[in-house]
Amino acid sequence: MMAGHNNFHITHEAGRLIISFQSTMENIDRVDQESRFFLEKSGLQSEIFSVCLCMREGLTNAVRHGHRNNASKIVKYSLTRTGKGLIMEIEDEGDGFDWKSVEKRKPDSDSEHGRGLVIIRKYFSTYTFNEKGNKLTLVKILSLKKQTPLHSGF
Repeated sequence: MMAGHNNFHITHEAGRLIISFQSTMENIDRVDQESRFFLEKSGLQSEIFSVCLCMREGLTNAVRHGHRNNASKIVKYSLTRTGKGLIMEIEDEGDGFDWKSVEKRKPDSDSEHGRGLVIIRKYFSTYTFNEKGNKLTLVKILSLKKQTPLHSGF
C-alpha cells in the first residue's frame, strides 16, 4: 500500500522544519532527507549523524509502537534551530506508554530493541515525554566549535 505518500506535509519557517505524515516507514526516509537538508542549510552538517539517528529512533517507535503500523494515523515532527541548539519534537496519535518504567530499565546489550533512550541520552542534552507518553521532546545544546560556518574563508 503506497498510501503513505498521499499525506506528507512540510512547512519551512525561519529556523524551523515542521512535517506531518502518514505513519509509514517509507515516510521516515523522507523525513530523514528533509532533516538533512535543513541541517545543511543551517550550517550544522556535523550534527546530521546524531540528529538523524535519534530522529529515526523516535519516528520508528511512533510508527511501530505508537500507531502499531496503522498508516491512517499521523505523526508530527519538528526540528527547530535555536540560538544555542536544536529542539526536536515527535508526537504520535497512539495511547502513549509508561516511559517512567522504561527509563529505569537497563537495555539488553544483545537485543535489537530497547536501546532508543540510551542512544538519545548519548547524542542529545535532554529529553522529556509528555505525561501520556506519546510526545517526545529532545534538546541538543551545541558547542560553538561544532557549528560549521555557512561560508568558509578558504
